[in-house]
Amino acid sequence: MTRIPVTSSDQEESWRRLVEECFRREAGSSASIPGDEVDLVQAGILDSMAWVSFLRSVETASGVSDLGSDLNERSASFAAVLAALANSRSVTFRAAHPDSRPDTVGSAALALIAGSSAVTGSRVIPSEEVDRAFGMPVGKLRKRAGIESLAYAAEGESELTLGATATENALRVASCGAHQLDWIVATSETHHDYPSLSAQLHSRLLARENCAALDVGGACLGLLNALAVAQSLIGSGQARIVAVVTADVHSRTLTPGRVAGEFGGLFGDGASAFILCRGAGGHSAEGYRLGEFLFGCAGQYAAAIQVSDTKEGGLNVQFDGEALSRAAITRMEKVLAAVELRSGILRGAVGGFATHQPNPRLLALLAKQCGVSPDVFPPIARTSGNLGSSTCGAALHAALQAALKQERGRRPIFLASLGPGLLFGGGWLTPCAVPT
Repeated sequence: MTRIPVTSSDQEESWRRLVEECFRREAGSSASIPGDEVDLVQAGILDSMAWVSFLRSVETASGVSDLGSDLNERSASFAAVLAALANSRSVTFRAAHPDSRPDTVGSAALALIAGSSAVTGSRVIPSEEVDRAFGMPVGKLRKRAGIESLAYAAEGESELTLGATATENALRVASCGAHQLDWIVATSETHHDYPSLSAQLHSRLLARENCAALDVGGACLGLLNALAVAQSLIGSGQARIVAVVTADVHSRTLTPGRVAGEFGGLFGDGASAFILCRGAGGHSAEGYRLGEFLFGCAGQYAAAIQVSDTKEGGLNVQFDGEALSRAAITRMEKVLAAVELRSGILRGAVGGFATHQPNPRLLALLAKQCGVSPDVFPPIARTSGNLGSSTCGAALHAALQAALKQERGRRPIFLASLGPGLLFGGGWLTPCAVPT
C-alpha cells in the first residue's frame, strides 16, 4: 500500500491521537480530553497507578520502550508525554504509517505466509462426557464456557505426529518441499521430551542437515513468539523459507484426578503450521504479509494461573478463573487497541481476529468489548477446546482460509494472545498481491 510522505506536523498530530486514545481507554470513553499542561495526577483525573498504566499503554502503542524514564522530572501531563515522544530516539512514525520505517525494519516486512494448516486430535469428545470424567455437573462446560466438544489425540497421535501432519499440509499448500526449509521454529506447552519438538520435526520431515531447528516458549503466546523469530530470520537474511509449527496434547497431562475439571476440562489437542518466505520469489499463495509485533508482560496478573510439578509426579495448579477471565479480556482488548494504533488499521476494517480463546464465552465478550462482530473471530474453542499455543494458530489458519474464498477485497488480520505471567503480544497481517 502506497504511503504519502509524512511531515513533522503529521507526526505530531498522529502522536496526539495516539495519546488521546490511550487516555480514553484508561479514563473511560466519555472522559473529556484535558488541556495539554494539566497535571493529570494533581488534578485528580488519574491516580498514580492509572497514570502508570496510561504510560504503559502509550509505550505499547507507540513502540517506545523507555517513555517513562524520560518523564521522571516532568509533570503528569499530555504536554510532557508528547514532548517525550518527540524526543525519543527509538520512535518513528509507525503508529499511523507502518510502511514509513527505516530499512532495517522494513526488510522484516518481506516475510510472507506461503501456506498454512491446522489439525486437531481425531477423537471428538462431547463436552458432557468430559464433565462426567472430571466429576462436574453435566452440561457445565457447554453452558458456562460455551464448549460443545473437545478434540483429543487418539492412540498413536502426539505433538510430533500432529505437528508433522500440519507442516506437511502447509508445505503442500506452499508448493514447497521440506528440503527447501532453512529453519524450523516450533513451540509447544505440553511437549517436554528430548530431543526437542523442532529437532524431532526436523528428522520426521527429512529436512536437510543445514536446516536449523529452534524451540521457543510462551505457552499460549508461543505462536506469536515463533512468528516474530521467523520474521527476524527472514528480514535479516538468515533464511529464505521458515516453517513455524505449534503442537499441543493436553489430554494426557491435564487428566481427571490430576487437575480440577474447571481447568483441565477446557483444553483439547491440536497443531498448526505456517510456511514463511521472503517476498521476492514465487511463494505467496496466501497473499498475506507479516506486519510488526508488539510484546509485553503484565506482572500484576502473574498469580492468576500457576502450574508446577509436585514431588509425587502430579501437577500443582493455582487457577483463579474469575481473575484470569477479567485479566484476559482487559489485556487482549488493550493489545488489539495497541495493534490498531500501531498499524493505522481500524478494527472495523479487519477481516479476521486470530486470538487466544480461553473459552467461547470469553471470546464473545471480547468481541463485544472491542465493538466488532463475533463472526470475525474463528470459533476454534467451541468444538476443539482451548488448544494452548495452537489456538491462535488454528484461528489464523481459519482466517486465512476465509480470506482465500474472497475474490476481492481481502482485509487485514489482527493477532493477539496471552501467556502465563501475564505475557501478552499482538501483531497484524496485511493482504498483498498474489501472483497469477
